[in-house]
Amino acid sequence: MKSIVALEDMIKVEEKRVSILKRQIADHESGEHKLTMLQQSSTERSLGETSESLETHRKMLETLLASDLKELQEKERIEEAIKKRNYYKYQKVRLKRDVVRTNDNKIEAMLILDELPQTAEFEDKEIFELALKSIELDLTLHEQIEIEFQEIKKDFDELLKACEEEDIKELATLNNLIPIVVLHFSVLLSNIKENLSEEKKATFSGFPKFEDWWIEELWYSHQAYFGLYKWKSIIENICTTTDQKKAWNNIFSNWIFIKKLINGKGKLGYKYNFAFDTLIEKKGELEEEIEEANLLSMESIIKELIKNEDFNKTKKNHNIDTDYLLYKRDLYK
Repeated sequence: MKSIVALEDMIKVEEKRVSILKRQIADHESGEHKLTMLQQSSTERSLGETSESLETHRKMLETLLASDLKELQEKERIEEAIKKRNYYKYQKVRLKRDVVRTNDNKIEAMLILDELPQTAEFEDKEIFELALKSIELDLTLHEQIEIEFQEIKKDFDELLKACEEEDIKELATLNNLIPIVVLHFSVLLSNIKENLSEEKKATFSGFPKFEDWWIEELWYSHQAYFGLYKWKSIIENICTTTDQKKAWNNIFSNWIFIKKLINGKGKLGYKYNFAFDTLIEKKGELEEEIEEANLLSMESIIKELIKNEDFNKTKKNHNIDTDYLLYKRDLYK
């Protein structure tokens, strides 16, 4: 408040004035600097008046501080909050307009800012430091991934040599998709193992095995749907982070698409299917169950689970009006 600032300034001036007057009187009394009677009288009068004024102003300040302290603190808090809000509100604008940083650094900084939760409040300098480190790691990671992808592609091409050329042509659309899906699964596997190791949890014991009849009967057997659902959910529970769960959902969608497409080719797809299974087992440690006893056991378990399953349950916040449906409705208006 202005009144507080003014009083504090007045008090400083008066304290200094009192100190000077007291020293003049002390010097006179010690004989160091003698004053005339008129000067002595004037000095003593000024000291009394200034001391009285000083005491009055001190009391005024004390009263003002006592009565307005809460109001002052609240005002300062609000002002600080506004200043802080504006700083983070326009942070992306500042990052974008920075004339010192490289474009790559600025773009990466803005991407990081988009990913951060709203409660995370990092200074511009800290964001740029994160961006530089992110760029450094991404370059290394991309290089490693590129090497692994080329290895997977080479292995897949080698496996396809066992297939007839006509069979390969029938499924040529998958020749690039399969190595990509295998790569994603390999990266997911490495990430899961790394997280478990860092968190010192139980070591990775492997993914559950899938069963071919789930894919074979997918469109007309609820047991197949339920088996796939349970298998998928078990692997999802192995994933320890949100990013891993999202990655697994995408991998599963592509995996089931590939398996069902190959399966639809019948005998023409057997060798091709075996090449895919061999590759994903080698790189992603995902295996198919082939033992008759285990297959029968799993079928029995699924039947028992279905008996106890409540199929009347629906997803929470179920939304029948999807974004695409709303888009289509707008087109028809």
